[in-house]
Amino acid sequence: MNREIKKTSTMTQALKKISYGFYIVSSKNNEDIAAATVSWVSQVSFDPPLVMAAIKNDGELVNVIAESGVLAINVIGKAEKPLIPEFSKDTEVEGNKINGSLFEEGVTGAPLLTRLPAFVEGKVVEAINKGDHTIFIAEVVNSGVRNPDAEPLMEWETEYHYGG
Repeated sequence: MNREIKKTSTMTQALKKISYGFYIVSSKNNEDIAAATVSWVSQVSFDPPLVMAAIKNDGELVNVIAESGVLAINVIGKAEKPLIPEFSKDTEVEGNKINGSLFEEGVTGAPLLTRLPAFVEGKVVEAINKGDHTIFIAEVVNSGVRNPDAEPLMEWETEYHYGG
């Protein structure tokens, strides 16, 4: 059965009620490094520990993740809100900085932003390309908490909205 679903203002409003945080998802393939602000991220399994990130198909990050098979989810805390627009543009790498923020290489090679409170690294186990985003499901192979007292920044606490 193939029926067309019409997007309505009610649908948009309802979809915007789904709660999201903010993350900088990053990846590295050989010398190519990409990172972007992402809000569609979630844990999807306890055993094995799996996470998912939905990455927009028209950016460089989707290609770097697809080619490398690895990603890092860097959690944006409330204090790091100014990073959201910095990672909503093309990735610029200078030495050990991405878009002006220091990073170190994780066990997968994916960049870990050192000023953010927590990170999860994963190896992609499945990629689902539907609509205008690719969903990458990754098995967690490394994680860290740099600031246990930091609170994650939620979308509804900002003027930034991605959904609907």
